[in-house]
Amino acid sequence: MSDDPTRPQDLRPNPTPPAPTDWLNTDETAGQLGLKPKTLINMRSLGTGPVYHKIGAKVWYRGRDIIAYTNSRRFMGTGLRDES
Repeated sequence: MSDDPTRPQDLRPNPTPPAPTDWLNTDETAGQLGLKPKTLINMRSLGTGPVYHKIGAKVWYRGRDIIAYTNSRRFMGTGLRDES
Protein backbone atom coordinates (compact mmCIF):
# COMPACT_ATOMS: atom_id res chain seq x y z
CA MET A 1 0.00 0.00 0.00
CA SER A 2 1.23 3.47 -0.76
CA ASP A 3 0.61 6.63 1.22
CA ASP A 4 -0.58 8.56 -1.84
CA PRO A 5 -3.05 11.18 -0.50
CA THR A 6 -4.76 11.43 -3.91
CA ARG A 7 -6.21 7.93 -3.74
CA PRO A 8 -10.03 8.11 -3.91
CA GLN A 9 -10.60 6.34 -0.59
CA ASP A 10 -8.47 9.02 1.10
CA LEU A 11 -10.57 11.85 -0.32
CA ARG A 12 -13.60 11.29 1.86
CA PRO A 13 -14.85 13.63 4.56
CA ASN A 14 -13.73 12.72 8.05
CA PRO A 15 -16.71 11.05 9.80
CA THR A 16 -15.73 12.67 13.10
CA PRO A 17 -16.23 16.44 13.00
CA PRO A 18 -13.70 18.69 14.71
CA ALA A 19 -14.50 20.14 18.11
CA PRO A 20 -16.10 23.60 17.73
CA THR A 21 -13.14 25.18 19.54
CA ASP A 22 -10.42 23.48 17.42
CA TRP A 23 -8.23 25.52 15.09
CA LEU A 24 -7.17 23.67 11.92
CA ASN A 25 -4.70 24.64 9.23
CA THR A 26 -5.37 24.27 5.50
CA ASP A 27 -4.08 20.69 5.26
CA GLU A 28 -6.09 19.55 8.30
CA THR A 29 -9.25 21.27 7.07
CA ALA A 30 -8.88 19.79 3.59
CA GLY A 31 -8.54 16.35 5.18
CA GLN A 32 -11.58 17.01 7.33
CA LEU A 33 -13.66 17.92 4.26
CA GLY A 34 -12.25 15.18 2.00
CA LEU A 35 -10.59 17.69 -0.34
CA LYS A 36 -7.09 18.25 -1.61
CA PRO A 37 -5.41 21.26 0.04
CA LYS A 38 -5.08 22.93 -3.38
CA THR A 39 -8.85 22.64 -3.88
CA LEU A 40 -9.49 24.28 -0.52
CA ILE A 41 -7.06 27.09 -1.40
CA ASN A 42 -8.91 27.63 -4.68
CA MET A 43 -12.27 27.65 -2.88
CA ARG A 44 -10.88 30.22 -0.44
CA SER A 45 -9.84 32.53 -3.27
CA LEU A 46 -13.27 32.18 -4.91
CA GLY A 47 -15.12 32.72 -1.63
CA THR A 48 -16.92 29.37 -1.88
CA GLY A 49 -15.29 27.51 1.00
CA PRO A 50 -15.69 27.66 4.76
CA VAL A 51 -15.04 30.85 6.70
CA TYR A 52 -11.35 31.25 7.59
CA HIS A 53 -9.14 33.46 9.70
CA LYS A 54 -5.87 34.94 8.53
CA ILE A 55 -3.45 35.61 11.37
CA GLY A 56 -0.21 37.02 10.04
CA ALA A 57 0.70 34.86 7.05
CA LYS A 58 -1.15 31.80 8.40
CA VAL A 59 -4.68 30.70 7.50
CA TRP A 60 -6.75 28.96 10.16
CA TYR A 61 -10.22 27.42 10.22
CA ARG A 62 -12.25 27.06 13.40
CA GLY A 63 -14.04 23.80 14.05
CA ARG A 64 -17.39 25.55 14.39
CA ASP A 65 -16.94 27.18 10.96
CA ILE A 66 -16.14 23.82 9.34
CA ILE A 67 -19.21 22.27 10.98
CA ALA A 68 -21.39 25.19 9.81
CA TYR A 69 -20.01 24.87 6.27
CA THR A 70 -20.70 21.14 6.06
CA ASN A 71 -24.21 21.65 7.47
CA SER A 72 -24.89 24.28 4.79
CA ARG A 73 -23.91 21.78 2.08
CA ARG A 74 -26.70 19.33 2.99
CA PHE A 75 -29.31 18.52 0.33
CA MET A 76 -32.39 16.28 0.20
CA GLY A 77 -32.50 16.17 -3.61
CA THR A 78 -31.29 18.14 -6.57
CA GLY A 79 -31.72 21.78 -5.62
CA LEU A 80 -33.58 21.00 -2.39
CA ARG A 81 -31.64 22.08 0.66
CA ASP A 82 -32.26 20.33 3.95
CA GLU A 83 -33.02 23.25 6.27
CA SER A 84 -33.03 21.13 9.44
